[in-house]
Amino acid sequence: MAYLAGDVAVVAGLAAGAYALSQWWAWPMYWLAQGTMFWALFVVGHDCGHQSFSNNRSLNDLVGNITHSSILVPYHGWRISHRTHHGNHGHVENDESWHPVTRSQYEKLDFWTKLGRLSFPWSLFAYPFYLWNRSPGKTGSHYDPACDLFQPSEKNMVLTSDAFMVGMLGVLAACTAKLGVAAMFNLYFMPYW
Repeated sequence: MAYLAGDVAVVAGLAAGAYALSQWWAWPMYWLAQGTMFWALFVVGHDCGHQSFSNNRSLNDLVGNITHSSILVPYHGWRISHRTHHGNHGHVENDESWHPVTRSQYEKLDFWTKLGRLSFPWSLFAYPFYLWNRSPGKTGSHYDPACDLFQPSEKNMVLTSDAFMVGMLGVLAACTAKLGVAAMFNLYFMPYW
């Protein structure tokens, strides 16, 4: 828990410092540093999803929902798809998070899909779209409790993560209203990407 508190303090400190400084030359350094810290928050949520953050499942799920929603990742939707990924890693049909394509599937892909999936660094930018639409050839969304990715018993967990996401969107909207679009573009959007 102390490491998480340290990560949150660094995220807040970087944002406060960058906002106070607000110099064109400092923003790229901030984006890189804060993007790295956003990744640190993702890793905390990842550990919560594996139930290795603590021995308490409820605490893992609470911290996972908070850390993942802070970077616009639906915790339970991601956790469940990640479980599927670990159970089927590299399997052409069943792997959830990386869906390798056969040669015949590859030949049918349009130019933009090939570019997005197979050209670095574009695949890094595709993650939000993957959360929304899943991998090529799969339907549904990590946000939709009716998606075939989830069991009916997991519906309330997905809805809980969706509620955390709506809350985070509210926080981002309030910050945008208070600080302005340009500030939030620099403080949140650029490090996110």
